[in-house]
Amino acid sequence: MITTGAFLTAAVLVHLLAPLLLTAGRWQVHHPRTALTLWFCAFFAGIGLAVASATTALMYCVEAIRVPGPAEGTLLTIAGWLSLGVLAAVIAFVSACAEPLADSWREAVGRLAPVAISREESDGVTLVWFDSEESVACAVPSKAPEIFLSTALKDLLSGPQLRAVIDHERAHLRQHHGWAVRIAEINALCLPKRFPAGRALKRATLLLIELIADDAAARNAGAVHLANALATMGRTTGAPSLELRADRLALRRWKIPRSRRAAALVRA
Repeated sequence: MITTGAFLTAAVLVHLLAPLLLTAGRWQVHHPRTALTLWFCAFFAGIGLAVASATTALMYCVEAIRVPGPAEGTLLTIAGWLSLGVLAAVIAFVSACAEPLADSWREAVGRLAPVAISREESDGVTLVWFDSEESVACAVPSKAPEIFLSTALKDLLSGPQLRAVIDHERAHLRQHHGWAVRIAEINALCLPKRFPAGRALKRATLLLIELIADDAAARNAGAVHLANALATMGRTTGAPSLELRADRLALRRWKIPRSRRAAALVRA
């Protein structure tokens, strides 16, 4: 029973302390990939500890009521079916929470698909252009991944800036950020609102995946182009977060890729 309490206490401590520790300071802004990894390590560790606590408690109950003869098999059978019932209830609850998210995602994509004016293949991804007065870029993960882009965005940005934005969305697809967001959203729905850990994981995930994609696009397409694109979009849409991300890219020192250094030496 002591082991059960230890696992349960550890799960509660992870649940309470992880948001406090992982949001302290500004290090996560400079190392978003490490921060996201630690968030999800804490999340899965908490789940593992909770499951371990429930398992050891079940084993203790079985041992406590163990009696010789046929009754022992009956008790073990009942305990097994009860554990399976609890597991099925948890899975059903998570599925019920996940379904509205999937429906809202499909509905959002369904609104964009009918107004598409052109499609083009680009490095394993389909670029879907649609007519809109709003500057929009959105990655759609699926078996045939797509990036939806508005005509207003094409008119607003220069060629290099637009390519940087596309690289940003491509990074979301390549690094499977959709799964991270889905897990964080389901976790936030499953936990009661009085527990801050669910909302904290969701907020951190939504921010960190954007910073990770920014870094990937900056290395591939150039930090200057992406920073200028984000700043332009921020001024147009009035979203201060875009300008803050642009400032982050502009203030950071970036290593010149080997291919660019080699090209510079050839020109010299």
